[in-house]
Amino acid sequence: MKIHFVCTGNIFRSRLAEAYLNSKQVSSLKATSSGIEASENNCGSISWYTQRIIMNNKITSFESFSWQQTSKKLLDQADMVVFIDESHYQYAHEILFFKGKKYFIWNIPDIDSQIIGETAKIRESERIFDLIKEQVDKLLQIKTIN
Repeated sequence: MKIHFVCTGNIFRSRLAEAYLNSKQVSSLKATSSGIEASENNCGSISWYTQRIIMNNKITSFESFSWQQTSKKLLDQADMVVFIDESHYQYAHEILFFKGKKYFIWNIPDIDSQIIGETAKIRESERIFDLIKEQVDKLLQIKTIN
């Protein structure tokens, strides 16, 4: 089963969810991710605080090394789509005409752009990663994907 995570820039939340789920090494599951605003102009590569979390959690071998722009094709290829928040679902539904097979909306916040300082960003990114881990672990418990 292919599970696809969608966030804004594909530099933080969806990439963490993808790496964390793939690190569980469930043979029947493969995670991918994309962003509705992903582009080289929108950072493109993974954020430093995302890479820090991936390295500290020893899941580097499970991360994707490039961003993807969300497309109808990517959504259609997935067996299940997880939208990191409601706005990502709205974009997919209204712009890409996503009709959805199985999908979830998690409503996990992004890092507030008003947060200043590395220490504050580290704290906030780790808090958000805890929320992502909790949701991925719940997802793994759903009988329909096991």
